[in-house]
Amino acid sequence: MKIRVPKFKVPDEFEIKHTHASVILGSYPLSVKVWNAVEFGSGNGVASIMMALLNTHLKIKAVDVDKKACEEAKAFVKLNQLNERIEVINMDVLKIPEFIGYESVDFVFFNPPFHISGKVSKNERRFLERNENAFEKFVISSFKILKNKGYFRMITSPMNLLTHVELLEKNRLIPKFFVPIYGKKEVNSKLILIEGVKNGKKKGVKVKFPVFLNTDLVK
Repeated sequence: MKIRVPKFKVPDEFEIKHTHASVILGSYPLSVKVWNAVEFGSGNGVASIMMALLNTHLKIKAVDVDKKACEEAKAFVKLNQLNERIEVINMDVLKIPEFIGYESVDFVFFNPPFHISGKVSKNERRFLERNENAFEKFVISSFKILKNKGYFRMITSPMNLLTHVELLEKNRLIPKFFVPIYGKKEVNSKLILIEGVKNGKKKGVKVKFPVFLNTDLVK
């Protein structure tokens, strides 16, 4: 499946890291029409920027607990003239439901930490990026802010898939389809996109056509 990655401007004073997970999270086509969204763990805003550029009707709140990342995101949003459609919020995700309102959004998307080795980084920003406990926070707050039957999207790794799906279902976020993502055809998938519904029915899942990073990303 071909994925169109939108063009955007990058501020000179900092380096944007375009991880494959962020690119797929922000660029994979939406399966439903949504009008307002929240990204948890938005970092410097790359995925929210791409999501907004590809879906011009969509308004997004980009949430991250890292103050420096939010400062970078605000500069990034301003440079691409998206201030009226992307609001950057520096806050712990567990506080977001009371801040923006319960059952107030159509769509939530996030790229949770993959690292579950148990090692703790002394670097604060790296710790925030790798803190696996953040995933449960994302899930809990997603359920609270999503409208009934609202949609969610996330990226995970096959290594964490069973644990993450179990926690999603425990919080009544029911996966509806998986998209395996490959770097090369000869190498096993290292990323999986999951999309699902709050309070959805458990009728099994669809496994959609895979995405190959070296051939399917269209600039």
